[in-house]
Amino acid sequence: MHHQIVNDEALQLIRVAVPVGKKLDAGLKFTAGSGIGRFGTAQLPDATARPDGTLALLRSAQWLGRLEFHPTSKFDLYVYFGQEYAGRGAYTGYQSVKFTTTTLTGAAPGAPVGTATTVTTSNTGFGGYGSPLANNSGCSTEITPTGTSTPGTGGTCAGDTRAISEATVGFWHKVYNGPKGGVRWGIQYSYVTRSGWSGLNDIAPKAVDNMLFTSLRYYIP
Repeated sequence: MHHQIVNDEALQLIRVAVPVGKKLDAGLKFTAGSGIGRFGTAQLPDATARPDGTLALLRSAQWLGRLEFHPTSKFDLYVYFGQEYAGRGAYTGYQSVKFTTTTLTGAAPGAPVGTATTVTTSNTGFGGYGSPLANNSGCSTEITPTGTSTPGTGGTCAGDTRAISEATVGFWHKVYNGPKGGVRWGIQYSYVTRSGWSGLNDIAPKAVDNMLFTSLRYYIP
């Protein structure tokens, strides 16, 4: 069961699919609004918390464009490009409370022993999503594992995602299609990037992944 804790605002959806000639199809899907990050494949956040604890919806956009070329009845070539975006929701004035406990010992043997607790408060904290004050200096640092069962930790990196993009190109070849079923094979290449919001010193993390897929399918008649 899905439980919605915030309301969606200003949701806009555009979807267009048109044939371009006899062998080319084109399509575009676009969605934008506030608090709709969960509707995308990347599952970007819907909201963040303000310093007073209330939720602030994040502006989001998701779009996908496609071209599909059918030069013959047995060969399909496709190109897709899409992106999901999450807007900033940065605030200052978050309050923090720190407790420091000190052990007290007597000057002479057998003297009473106790503890003293010091409470320190501050309202200078920053947070939210995509804060320009975040420290991203260690986003490109990968710590070496200390053992076979102890993975390396990441560096200093807020890494809040601004946009995730993917470009894909591939084809399908229908080797056989008849009373005994269907056989087809294909190859697909995908280029994926994840771009983060910039923080201190305008450091904006970015990650890139190249992927190659092959597939062989048999369709039961």
